[in-house]
Amino acid sequence: MTFNSLVSINAFAQSQCTYRAINSGSFSSASTWSSTCGGAPTPGSDDIIIIEGFNVSLDVNYQVGKNGSISVLGGGSLVGGSDLRLGDGTGAQVSTRLTVAPGSTVRVAQLTVNKATVTVDAPLNAAAPTTLATDCNLVLMNSNITDNSRVIINGNVDVTGGGANNTLCGTGSVRITGCVYGGNGAVNKLANNCAASLVTTVCAQQATTGCPGPVAGANANERACDALVTACPRPLPVELVIFSATATDKKQVALHWVTASEKNSRNFVVERSMDGKTFRDFATVEAAGSSQTQKVYDFTDEQPLPGTSYYRLRQVDLDGTANYSSVRTVKLGSASSHTLAVYPGGTARQWTVLSTLPAEALVAPATVQVFDAVGRLQKATPVADASQTGRWALDLGSLPTGVYIVRLITVAGTFSQRIAQ
Repeated sequence: MTFNSLVSINAFAQSQCTYRAINSGSFSSASTWSSTCGGAPTPGSDDIIIIEGFNVSLDVNYQVGKNGSISVLGGGSLVGGSDLRLGDGTGAQVSTRLTVAPGSTVRVAQLTVNKATVTVDAPLNAAAPTTLATDCNLVLMNSNITDNSRVIINGNVDVTGGGANNTLCGTGSVRITGCVYGGNGAVNKLANNCAASLVTTVCAQQATTGCPGPVAGANANERACDALVTACPRPLPVELVIFSATATDKKQVALHWVTASEKNSRNFVVERSMDGKTFRDFATVEAAGSSQTQKVYDFTDEQPLPGTSYYRLRQVDLDGTANYSSVRTVKLGSASSHTLAVYPGGTARQWTVLSTLPAEALVAPATVQVFDAVGRLQKATPVADASQTGRWALDLGSLPTGVYIVRLITVAGTFSQRIAQ
């Protein structure tokens, strides 16, 4: 056997490449990926692509070849203004796959599924849905989609190429801004053989400017969208695809959010709460204004609340209109003893009680109590300092000399300090 023959055999024996995202970045950039094959995924190949916990921008049109797959896991995202194609019309449907795991997001310009399988997993909680979205059409050809969370098609659904062999099933919801191409009954055809039925909203009266027509010719019979036409809610000026709040190893909270597009957006106000009901403005981050590309925002709460706290975003338009994100929950360790200080005041047997807890923890309001050494509640009335939240004057002149426990009760917990007078 010649050397050239050996090279030829080795080339055909090359194993399937796996690309795993190692940071957030562009899909076409080699620095985004770790792979024994090197570089970035190759369009049309059977590469296995894994995006776990990172946010990757789809900056090129990409086709997943037969037996290839993309998995978006761990709250990660694949978002961009390019087209994504799954499959080439050959092989088994289950061999070529797109999986969107709980809490993760995929949003592309147009999605074409040609003899492949798409799975949108059920979310872990309602505040972090799993999302598959397009800015234009969803084209299905001999393919299966299982939607157990939400699918948003900001264009048309085109099943003219083998509509009877497509399914769109699951326990989630699908919203279609445009119409459904595929002849009368096209929506119902998608649900054939489904064990669970989606909640489907079709808004055919909304414009889908720039989206292609059906791949298999005219579609005059589907103009009424099978009488499913309804009025969809007005799209939000900011399309928020990700909002997360994560505790760091530095006992801080990292806030991260991504928008797919923005229109006349002024800023984002980060709101924080101790109980998930009463929120206070915490920080303001300037928005992009108007944009049709993905924007990424990060903010760190360097002095977070102790215990469990809640975060949400208030997005404010240029005209003052506001919209709110879902609430994110973060649990940190309890506050340390340094959150309460009790020390002698300006006169004899008068004490100052000072808490360094954030204002959110003291709006319940907080309560100051005094106990003797055996745990009996004493009559002592603290006077709040009007000029400083979390500060009280405590007069113990009516109590005999001895050891006492000063206790501060807040929504963040109970804190105590021992004093002697």
